[in-house]
Amino acid sequence: MANFSIDEFMARVDNLGGPAKRNKFSVEVHPPKLMHQRQLADSVEFLAMNVSLPAKTLAMTEYRYGGKFSLSVPYEVTLEPVTIKVMNTNDQSPRIFWNQWFNHIQNFDTYNMQYYEKFVGTVSLHMYLDDEPNIDPSKSSYQITLHEAYPKTMSAIEIGWESSELQDFDIDIQYSWWTASGEAVHRRRGNL
Repeated sequence: MANFSIDEFMARVDNLGGPAKRNKFSVEVHPPKLMHQRQLADSVEFLAMNVSLPAKTLAMTEYRYGGKFSLSVPYEVTLEPVTIKVMNTNDQSPRIFWNQWFNHIQNFDTYNMQYYEKFVGTVSLHMYLDDEPNIDPSKSSYQITLHEAYPKTMSAIEIGWESSELQDFDIDIQYSWWTASGEAVHRRRGNL
């Protein structure tokens, strides 16, 4: 039977590295190499106010045997987009950067879509220990990398006379697969 004293609980949590804090993170964005950028990613990355870590869901199907037996079984893993909430600035740099990526995917002069391998990049999410004084990706305690990533949605920014709150907007990042530090690396999509 588990010992539920607070001291025992905290000792067990400390053995696992201590509790993880939500506010110790950074985001690194590596857009496609061929994308023309007026705003560079490193000039807006620090404006990420919060980010969702990737989720996984097993898509299910019913397996039936002889009309009497039914069992739900998974047939694939589905990956939901990751949302990054970004604080906007007066010169609109964050919005310009993400809009440039959208414009790289589809040219609005010709309406041509870019080839997939030419519009994907990489997004890395870094978490840090509570006692780490500097936000430096090389010192992160845990890292998630979104491979073949690109922006899927950029939300609207509501403005109005009645509010003096800071402007922010959401970016949904679609990706093909993700890897995390400290976990086994699986073959990427399409490889046998």
